[in-house]
Amino acid sequence: AAAAAAAANLPPADDSLPTAVEAFLQRSGRHAKFTAAKGGSVGIIERPGGRSLMEYMSLPASQYSTLDGEKVERIGEDTFVCTLSSFAFFGFRLQPILTAKVDVRPGGAGCVIRVVAAEIRGSGLVEDINDLFEIASVNRVGWSDTSSLGTGCCEILSETLVQVYLLVPRWFPFTVKATERTGNFVVKQVVNQVVPRFLATLKTDYETWAAGDDSREATGNLFDDELAQEEEVKV
Repeated sequence: AAAAAAAANLPPADDSLPTAVEAFLQRSGRHAKFTAAKGGSVGIIERPGGRSLMEYMSLPASQYSTLDGEKVERIGEDTFVCTLSSFAFFGFRLQPILTAKVDVRPGGAGCVIRVVAAEIRGSGLVEDINDLFEIASVNRVGWSDTSSLGTGCCEILSETLVQVYLLVPRWFPFTVKATERTGNFVVKQVVNQVVPRFLATLKTDYETWAAGDDSREATGNLFDDELAQEEEVKV
C-alpha cells in the first residue's frame, strides 16, 4: 500500500524505449542487458513562513542546483552532464559520463530526469566499446504531504530505473550470462549508491532554498571516486 501511495505522487513517464535503443537492439550479435531499479523517500519539515516544498518542486530546471559541483555540470537550462564513479568490469576500469535532461512537470508535480546520451571513459580499448552500448534511464521525482494539512510534514520521493544494453564484443571471452551477472551487480551498486545520496542532497538544497538562499552552492557528494570491486565472475 505504501509503495502504491508513493507511486501515485510521482509524475508519469513514458516507459517506451528510446528510438536509439530500439535501433540498437536490431543490430546482430550477442546482446546483454543490465537492469536496476530503486525507489526512496526523505522526510521534509517546511519552515513556518518559509518557501514551500511545492514551490521548490515547481522551479524551472534553469534554477536547479547541480547538487554536486565536482561531478555534475550544467550545459544548458535543462541539461546536465554527470560523471559517475569509476568501477572495475572484467578487469577493465570504466567511468560512465551521462548527459541527462530534466522535464519539469507543471503545478509542482515534480520532474522526470532522463539520460539522453552516454559514453564510457577508460583505456583505449574500453573507449572502443562506446558504439557497443546504449542506456535507457529514467528518474521520476515527486513529493507528498505526509500528514494533516498545515503541519509542514512532507517528503520528497524518487524512483529510478536504469537499463543498459550491451552488444558483447566478439573478442570478449565470457558468456552473455556471465556478462549479465556482473553487469547487473555493477549497475545495482551504482543505483543503490546514488538514489539515497540524491534524496539527501535534495533535502539539503530545499532547506537552503526555503531559507531564502537562491544561490545554493553545490556541496553534495553524489558519487564516490570509485565503486567497490565487482563480484567474482562465474561463467
